[in-house]
Amino acid sequence: MIDKDELLAQMKKKYDDLNYRWNIERNKLEAKAQHESADVIKKFEEKRETFRQYQAQMKDKLKALDAAGESAWDDLKGGADEAWKALSTAFDKATGHFKKK
Repeated sequence: MIDKDELLAQMKKKYDDLNYRWNIERNKLEAKAQHESADVIKKFEEKRETFRQYQAQMKDKLKALDAAGESAWDDLKGGADEAWKALSTAFDKATGHFKKK
């Protein structure tokens, strides 16, 4: 069974990696958005904002997991897993926005 510190390190690494990928992809998407209609740009902005919200939630979950005592971290782990899934899905939707065309 994985312990708290190992799980936290793995989740932080995944979070940092995703944020790195997001920074790269966001720059590409913003460049593409300059050549799109207002409606397409608005939809992209909505997806980007959703990603930011999930990003903030994941950061909060990681902080809570880090601060949790050994007895409480198992309960928080499930919430962190759910936050990760939501963040990952939001990333895929935001980065895939212009690829559908």
